Amino acid sequence: MADDEGKLAKWVHITARLGSVTDNKNGGWYSYRASKAALNQVIKTFDRQLQQGNGHAMCVGIHPGTVKTDLSKPFWNSIPKGNLFEPDFAAERIMETVEKLELEARGKVWDWSGKEVPP
Repeated sequence: MADDEGKLAKWVHITARLGSVTDNKNGGWYSYRASKAALNQVIKTFDRQLQQGNGHAMCVGIHPGTVKTDLSKPFWNSIPKGNLFEPDFAAERIMETVEKLELEARGKVWDWSGKEVPP
């Protein structure tokens, strides 16, 4: 299902792998995890609403990876080499990942490399 230009409209939220209940291996970050888990529920619920419309739009979440920002600064030294991304790199990966998502991806969370983040 596509719009007049042949592209599916995509409503994208930036979320985090830390919002995955299934993928929680380390605990901690209670408030951040809870807020991202709630956002992931919004993504799923909003996508359900979009499905009731004309079918030309979907909602997904994107985990950009660990981006070199003030939020992640306290953890830069503990991030494995190659896993701390400059903002421009993260933005490019987000755009590439979103561009590739098809209708079957709707209502889910994806990481910067195109892999699904478990709920």
